[in-house]
Amino acid sequence: MTRAELYDLVWSKPMTEIARQYGIRDQHVAQTCDAYEIARPRAGHWQRVEHGKSVETAALDNKNHSPETIIVIEPALRKPGGLQRGDHDDAAKKCAA
Repeated sequence: MTRAELYDLVWSKPMTEIARQYGIRDQHVAQTCDAYEIARPRAGHWQRVEHGKSVETAALDNKNHSPETIIVIEPALRKPGGLQRGDHDDAAKKCAA
């Protein structure tokens, strides 16, 4: 999907619904939005919509990324700076050296 399509999707329904639709976690949707500078609804947005209150929508900022940029939402393979299973042995060896 493109940045513009993800932007439209994020502002059309809660991220938990998007995540369920694509079989991923809502954190992955949020991380992808952050990585591609796509504004997300603030906390309480969908409750305000549900109760008929006015809400503000942030515009898609195209300063650093084109709206037509193709993006893929994928689970993070590892946390930055974090150790994965099996890494502790290598880390211990480096410390002992």
